[in-house]
Amino acid sequence: MAEGVAFSIVGKLAEYTVDPVLRQIKYLFFYDSNIRNLENKVKELENKRIGVNLRVDAAERNTEIKRKEVSEWLLKVENFLKGVKEKADEVSNGVAGSEMRCLFNRCPNLISRYSLSRRAMKKTMEADELIVDEGKIKSVSYPPQPVQELNLTPHVDFETRLSTEKKIKEALKDKDIGIIGICGMPGVGKTTMARKIENEVKHEKFFEEVAFAVVSNDPNINKIQDQLAEMLGLNIEEKTSKDARAGRLQERLNNDKSILVVLDDLWQEIDLGTIGIPSPNGQNRLKIMFTTRREDTCIKMEAKAFKIEVLSVEEGWQLFTVKAGISDDETDGKLVSLAKDVADECGRLPLTLEVVGSALKSKKAVYEWKDALRQLKMSIATKLEGMDDKVYKSIRLSYDYLVSDEDRDLLLLCSLFAEDESIPIENLVRYAKGLELFEETETLCETRARAKTIVNNQKSCNLLQLGVKEDEVKLHDVIRDFCLHTARKDKGGYLVKHAGLIEWPKHDAHESCSAISITFDELDQLPTGLKYRNVKLLRVICREWGECKISEEFFKDMKDLRVLELEGMNIQIPSSIELLTGLRTLCLIDCQIDSQLSMIGSLKKLEILSFVQSFVDYSPIKFEFTNLSNLRSLDLRFEESSCPLRPGVLSGMKKLEVLCLGRYIPIEGEDTKILKNVVSELDENGFINLKTLTLFQNDFEYLIDATNTIPNGTFGKLESLELRYLPKLIEICNGNLPRGVIKPQLFCNLTSVEISDCETIRSLFRESVANGLVNLQSLYISYCYMLEEVVSTDARENEVTKTCKMLEFPKLKKVTLIYVRRFKSFTSQSNSGVARQTLFNQVNFPNMESLHVSRLDCIVKLLGKETSVPKLRAVMVLKCPELLTIAESDSIQLLQNLGNLELYHCNAVEVLFDFEGINVTNDDAEINMLGRLTSLWLSSLPKLVYITRMVPKGIRVFQKLTDLTVKDCKSLRSLFSPSMANSLVALNTLDISYFKICVLSTPPPRLQSLDFDLEESLETP
Repeated sequence: MAEGVAFSIVGKLAEYTVDPVLRQIKYLFFYDSNIRNLENKVKELENKRIGVNLRVDAAERNTEIKRKEVSEWLLKVENFLKGVKEKADEVSNGVAGSEMRCLFNRCPNLISRYSLSRRAMKKTMEADELIVDEGKIKSVSYPPQPVQELNLTPHVDFETRLSTEKKIKEALKDKDIGIIGICGMPGVGKTTMARKIENEVKHEKFFEEVAFAVVSNDPNINKIQDQLAEMLGLNIEEKTSKDARAGRLQERLNNDKSILVVLDDLWQEIDLGTIGIPSPNGQNRLKIMFTTRREDTCIKMEAKAFKIEVLSVEEGWQLFTVKAGISDDETDGKLVSLAKDVADECGRLPLTLEVVGSALKSKKAVYEWKDALRQLKMSIATKLEGMDDKVYKSIRLSYDYLVSDEDRDLLLLCSLFAEDESIPIENLVRYAKGLELFEETETLCETRARAKTIVNNQKSCNLLQLGVKEDEVKLHDVIRDFCLHTARKDKGGYLVKHAGLIEWPKHDAHESCSAISITFDELDQLPTGLKYRNVKLLRVICREWGECKISEEFFKDMKDLRVLELEGMNIQIPSSIELLTGLRTLCLIDCQIDSQLSMIGSLKKLEILSFVQSFVDYSPIKFEFTNLSNLRSLDLRFEESSCPLRPGVLSGMKKLEVLCLGRYIPIEGEDTKILKNVVSELDENGFINLKTLTLFQNDFEYLIDATNTIPNGTFGKLESLELRYLPKLIEICNGNLPRGVIKPQLFCNLTSVEISDCETIRSLFRESVANGLVNLQSLYISYCYMLEEVVSTDARENEVTKTCKMLEFPKLKKVTLIYVRRFKSFTSQSNSGVARQTLFNQVNFPNMESLHVSRLDCIVKLLGKETSVPKLRAVMVLKCPELLTIAESDSIQLLQNLGNLELYHCNAVEVLFDFEGINVTNDDAEINMLGRLTSLWLSSLPKLVYITRMVPKGIRVFQKLTDLTVKDCKSLRSLFSPSMANSLVALNTLDISYFKICVLSTPPPRLQSLDFDLEESLETP
């Protein structure tokens, strides 16, 4: 064993002493080979450098960009070769001096040779490393940033664009925003704006790198990856799997550089990970910006959305003049006037303005401009250069991308309306139902839901726009023209004219036409001999109301008609209407009807029938509706009529879903013209399938008489109830409901109640009815001057004790009470034993979000302690003369989610939020109250002394308040106490006017806007 240890020690000594000596001796023995090796490596490296430079030159001639790593390698080689050259003479001299005379012969100088050999070997190793690095260079360059093929960028900075660009660039700087979406309709300039921002952030060095890729409506992941890789100088040309390619790209984007990725033309949500784009976060310094036609894509991608609108009128004209080469000073005045009309027809859409302007740039003759204007007005502008292959092509992409023919057909229906007309969605529902547009939608409710779904989708796609009212939409002029152009090709054509007609168009009687929508300024008669054998929808409107003759045979050659709508006409219904056996929708709107209505009873397939605002001037008239068993919607809101209804006339309409009854609807055979009880006198079955009920200007006393037998299912499917101008309405349900008898429960599906101008009603529902309102979401009450409560206590015989059961409306979201001056409380239980009237007490609203009250003359306080409004976000109070406070100590904590509060013209309010009585038991605890309130607006509160009063130590309020407006509150001496002001860390805007004295503490840290208009003085300590 000792011998083994000895050998081990000797081995180690040899390793540490002998080996280094041998290495040094090698420098002497291999002197010549080391020098030759260095010379060879220098020649090889020089050849490599020449080869790389040749490749770089070729790439640069092809406008490609030299890669950074190539530049670094060439610099290293240059420095190496320069160093070797500088030492060349020294090496050469060293070789000569490495020999010395020894006796009669020349002998090597061992020290010099050792040094030169050692240095040559080290340089050879450096050259080897550079040669190896050259082998790693697969590509010396990458293509430049792609140039956009069609640049529609106006060479003018428009104000509507600059403001949006500024907001987007601010969002790009915001560390909390990772993804930004730019959305808008086709041709509005989304890509133009994205490329402009891309160029600006490059120039301003917001980002170290920017990568751009086009996604399109049919995404090719490999193509997207290649586009991004090229822009980033990343080589992923090898045929690897998508996941491997994505991994390479993700690794590149996750480096320490700030990078902006721009994805153009995104049509739907896309998984960024499949491309190789990591989610933006604080560590990777990555931002993503995309353009899309669909607003819902922004939501699905969790992006901060910026919508691009059309240009203003002035901006549109400015762009058009640039593209058309028009100058107000140099161009003929008549041509300028025509040009403005042409520009107006372009609907301020940048793409259309550019295309039409460019097409007319060389046109100087007035007649050429007149022809272009005519084509645009008639929606036949495809002959203008660029309209079909650029403008319509862009819109057609969105049109074809719609998910079904149903979506496309409904969009085409919107083109039947006049330019810029706000289109009621309910009209589209009626047309769709009559045309049987949707498959597998039997009921009117299903049709409505489908239509609204499609409309929302098309608004998200920016094919439809918001209308004037909430339930209306608009169609942009250019998209409307596209729809009419498409209908001309695919639907046999639509005959649509809405300007300046006084007679039927003579040259448009085309038999293949499938829909007609015409508006006349005035019209004497509808002509005979029209042969529209394929027409399914006929819509005729007359602006000037007057007598219009309809020949008896007018409908003879329209037997396929499914929808008929006449408006603003004095007519006699021709007998040929009985030939329309397939008619499903008939609307006579604002018409004077001078004929019997009995022939309508023969239209057995009729599903929608409306006489809204029409006059019936024919006596005696009887409604013969017995055969209309398929009716789903009946609107009898006549402006004037003497047409009696037979008792139970609606009982046979078991499919009826919508019923609207107006004035002048007596019951046949009764002396009085009062319809007292809607259910028993009109439908003894209880309207079991009715979903919408509207009663307008009539003498109804109640809807249901609970003192008599109520059929099972009565109003069991009713969803919307609207009662307006019913001066004799006493209550909705007369008497108490029998307990547990009616199945399903009365009004159990009711979601919306709107009651206005019912002057005698004192309460809406008995408690037994209110308990069934489990689906009620919206309650609107206005101008019911005698109303005292929404829910009254059941008055039951022999009831000795009254229980104080807590009522709950589980789905009620919005409550509006306007001009109900005697209103005392929401329920009759609310103020039992309470001296001061409280709006809400002993009632729960777990989902209420909005409360709007005005002219409640008896209410002193909004919230009592025995109520719950955990989701209440917005409160508006106007002209409540007795109101003293919004909430006191027992109810302030109920407003934990309140975000917006507005208070106007409440003359008695002294304290907004009174904290007196709230105790903080733990001195170290900090309690947040009203912590989500962001906006507070106070106006014309003459007695307001305190916004907050008696806020105890340990409670913080208004931490998120950003906007505070106080106007005409002359008793208010200070906004907040100094300690309170320290809580206002988010306050951004402060607007104060008409104070006598205002004492302010130190301005909050984020305050940016401060506006004062004080009567006497302003003090700032």
